[in-house]
Amino acid sequence: MIKKFFEEISQVPRASFSEQAISDYLVNFAEQRGLRFIQDEKSNVIIFKDASAGYEHHPVVMLQSHMDMVAEKNQDSDHDFENDPIDLIEKDGWLYANKTTLGADDGAGVAYMLAVLDDRELRHPALECVFTVEEEVGMGGAHHLDTSELKATRLIGLDSGGEKLVTISSSGGNRGVVTYPIKYERSHKQQLVLRVRGLKGGHSGVEIDQERANAVKVMGKVLVRLAHEFNLGFSSIEGGLKDNAIMRECNLVLGLKEEEEQAVIERVKHLEKDFQEVYSESDSGLRIECEVVAKACYSLSVDATRELAKLLALLPYGPIQKSLVIEDLVIASSNIGRIETTENNVMLGLSMRSPHAFTLADINLQVELISELCGAHVEFSNGYPGWVYDPESELRTIITDTYRELRGEEMILEATHGGLELGVWKEKMPQLDIAAFGPIMEDIHTPDERLNLDSFARSYEHLVKVLERL
Repeated sequence: MIKKFFEEISQVPRASFSEQAISDYLVNFAEQRGLRFIQDEKSNVIIFKDASAGYEHHPVVMLQSHMDMVAEKNQDSDHDFENDPIDLIEKDGWLYANKTTLGADDGAGVAYMLAVLDDRELRHPALECVFTVEEEVGMGGAHHLDTSELKATRLIGLDSGGEKLVTISSSGGNRGVVTYPIKYERSHKQQLVLRVRGLKGGHSGVEIDQERANAVKVMGKVLVRLAHEFNLGFSSIEGGLKDNAIMRECNLVLGLKEEEEQAVIERVKHLEKDFQEVYSESDSGLRIECEVVAKACYSLSVDATRELAKLLALLPYGPIQKSLVIEDLVIASSNIGRIETTENNVMLGLSMRSPHAFTLADINLQVELISELCGAHVEFSNGYPGWVYDPESELRTIITDTYRELRGEEMILEATHGGLELGVWKEKMPQLDIAAFGPIMEDIHTPDERLNLDSFARSYEHLVKVLERL
């Protein structure tokens, strides 16, 4: 049943900011089953289900997931996220998509909630199923949602993974857009095209501790060296789609003098070897493609190119601080997820994370100072709160006890550096006792994203048993 619902929602386009169709699907789902619902002007949806017989006086439970997905695809894919369904591929017990993100984050949670709402035989307290929009782009749906109709005192978040992991806290964060003004001043007779390829990418909260390369940071470090050794002129740069995804690919075009062609190519080859050595364990597929094209291009002055190179090389990326209490937990980080060239600017999208307000403000200040020193400007937005660990959580105890009875082993308590809407719910509804879990998913936010189907089924069984005990 859960696989059927996942397949259904995969037929409905649901990229962030384009969730109207999936929102209407949820409304239609509720209407067909006679369930009370609310659809707000933002397209968030709440579906209510009455308690089963005998559970009428049990505390109300909120189930929550987001309906939007990160829309990433390979360079050779012609998939249109605004109109095309996700092309699902099942292989060796895993579910993939064809050259695009799968949307298991958080389509898995949506499918679980639909299955619970659809099944009239399940035993459970009164349920408030909350489906939000724009989670992947700053949690706009959660921030906007009016919670006055919600009566829950317990919240099970389904935007989580790992099956045996129960999430106990999450990070806060915000986004930043850095703008570097450009003015083309000269024309070159040929172009130097550089392409960073072969990187793993990943979620900037979940995989930021893996020391993976970021394509624009690699490109920035290449450019800052080339710009100081040769008379190159910046023409354009493009890479990434989402602030919260570690950039996997980046393209840079430079104006090149013919007499410097061979020396530049040799320098790039040496730099490629250096980066391959640095990332031999964390990103062994890294490569830098280099091509000279006999085609005229307009470019910046040498000095302006060097200033832009400094900006790309200096903007922070990666873990900034780790916890000394919880092993391997990153508690402060920065990611550059996208870069593009417009007629008058180079624009970069960043995602900064920390559960501590002062630390987050300090990272923002660093970005602001670097931008100012390099002649750029930054604007911050989409701040969201963290969710702090509650040592007295009764809900977490029920979830872990139920898992032990089902599987004969203990769940692992996980504090995540990822930003979750759970922090927003805790801020809006302080009475909530919160915990989160979900199935095994790998390489989310990348076209390699995959969902383990056996785990998908087992985690749903776990959810059903937990609801019975609540």
